[in-house]
Amino acid sequence: MNGRALLALAALACASFMLTAARSQQTDELPLLREKGCHACHTVEVTLLGPSYRAIALLHAARKETMVEILVQKIIVGGGGNWGLVPMVPNEHVTEDEAREMAEWILALAPD
Repeated sequence: MNGRALLALAALACASFMLTAARSQQTDELPLLREKGCHACHTVEVTLLGPSYRAIALLHAARKETMVEILVQKIIVGGGGNWGLVPMVPNEHVTEDEAREMAEWILALAPD
């Protein structure tokens, strides 16, 4: 096995471990988030491909009411540029009401 292949294998093993560890911390996650596949990129506490739900909540804590509708659109339509190079993929299978429930739950993670 060459050096590149070994490095790729090590990175994959590390990512797999991090994903398993992160998923074990999701006991308090809104069930709708799991049903709609959000757990593939997000967890409550740990950054995976996307930011943690708590990080999102803390970033927008001062503007919770304003951010609900913005996050609804981000969940459904997707977007990029706010959290680095990995874009948020569209979730067209999520209704506006479901996205609103998700956004409100996420934003409620920030302390008042």
